Amino acid sequence: MRSLIFLFFALFLTTGIQLHAQKPAVQPKKQGVHMTFDQESIKLGRMKKGDKKTFDYVFTNTGTEVIEIEIVSGCDCTTLDWTRKPIKPGEKGKVNVIFDSKEKEITETMVDVDIYLKNKDPKTNSQILKILNYTFELYK
Repeated sequence: MRSLIFLFFALFLTTGIQLHAQKPAVQPKKQGVHMTFDQESIKLGRMKKGDKKTFDYVFTNTGTEVIEIEIVSGCDCTTLDWTRKPIKPGEKGKVNVIFDSKEKEITETMVDVDIYLKNKDPKTNSQILKILNYTFELYK
């Protein structure tokens, strides 16, 4: 009797897990322009003056409109490159950042990276701006 209960329980768990695993992970698309980033804030950690760090802000277009990046800007310590082609719904894009600490004298709590889109906000007809950031701790 015990083994029959165990068998029934094991069969129930296995079936439940299989059913759960078969459900697709579908993210609903948001109306308009929507960028979903893997990370919006990146901590570079400790670095020596003169060190360089390279990293990416990766995003997915989770909206219903094509996204077009006009320009990406940051401080003089950052070199920026980004996806130049239009990013269709469901596609990924990225902003590549090279941070050079040679001109920095102190730790900064936050350095902004501004993404200006060609897309306009339908409510205000203003250009859409997305602000990301990174931090670092400078030591000698």
